[in-house]
Amino acid sequence: MTILPLFKKPTVASLMDHAEKKAFIDSLIAVQPGPSIVYGEESKMIRNIQAVTASCNLNNLTRTKAYLSFYLKHPEVHWAFLAHMVSRNGGYSMTDLKNSLVSHFLSEKNERNSLFHFLETANALIFHDAYPQLLLYEESKKRGKPFFRLLPALHVSRFMEPVWAQFYERKQSNLLTLALITNEQQYVEQQLISKSSDILKSIPYLLQERCGFTNVIFPFKKRGYDKYFSLAGIEIGQFNDPKARISIGKSLYSTLFHPAVFPSALLFAKTFPHSGSREDYWPNLFSADPHQKIYSPKLTDVWNDVSHKYYPWPDWLKDPDMAADFDSFDKKQAYRDMTKNVKMDLLKMGSMKLLTKPFLKRGM
Repeated sequence: MTILPLFKKPTVASLMDHAEKKAFIDSLIAVQPGPSIVYGEESKMIRNIQAVTASCNLNNLTRTKAYLSFYLKHPEVHWAFLAHMVSRNGGYSMTDLKNSLVSHFLSEKNERNSLFHFLETANALIFHDAYPQLLLYEESKKRGKPFFRLLPALHVSRFMEPVWAQFYERKQSNLLTLALITNEQQYVEQQLISKSSDILKSIPYLLQERCGFTNVIFPFKKRGYDKYFSLAGIEIGQFNDPKARISIGKSLYSTLFHPAVFPSALLFAKTFPHSGSREDYWPNLFSADPHQKIYSPKLTDVWNDVSHKYYPWPDWLKDPDMAADFDSFDKKQAYRDMTKNVKMDLLKMGSMKLLTKPFLKRGM
């Protein structure tokens, strides 16, 4: 397994040289957008992949578990572990809407429901697009030959076909991860974000963002004997900008696979099944029991499964130039320890609860 190397100072580098980049862009031009027709055994493979994806796409818990299961079988696919950890954060954000700190000022049921459905839909869309790609790679490994020409039959952007083909031959984990980050954020932009400006401008979302509940965190231990997990990660802003989200994804990848974070983060993921409750990583502060500590419920205790509709086309890649900088990567030595920031956010949220309580009692 490859872990990102350390560098003495931050550098922005391209993982493709000029000739490789030209060949990649030429291949995107050569591949025409649109679904393909498959027959026989390949058709059966596609139907099976779609069925497995649907069965794992029930809710945030099943998606998050599927990502980790895949990564443990195929650790060269770094993106699967990144997706697992980011999906955990998605689940925490969903249950935050019902926890004892947030729910008091998100008093309107419709506000909470709207935010939940936005988070749930984004989580489901990415899984719907990405997990079939992972399963097709698994089938290619199993059968000893690449099947990535079938990606259009799974309604995956033509952007990914040459990326997977190259990965199958060269196993460049970094390059595949950056491509998947780019693909999934452009996909969700087309399918959801561009149509959700009202949610992203809403007072509840902005309030949540200002209070730090849009942090993406990865539990890890600075020292093996530490009793509690520290938190590495970043604060998320400009969520409505796809380039900003792609940049955030790259930073999260660099953080998660940093040698100081990765080993204990992976151990955490394998040791503590994702429940949606923040009790998973800080049981000293959070509890899924509403009568103890800071109430942070389990996902299935507060939200029901949601049925989604998926619209396969058109391809987000309108022009090959849209892929021009997907492989540029800021290889940072440092990672950000968010532990103190998150605790300060909890204090702010607690203070806001006390400040708003009299007004809520008076119906204001």
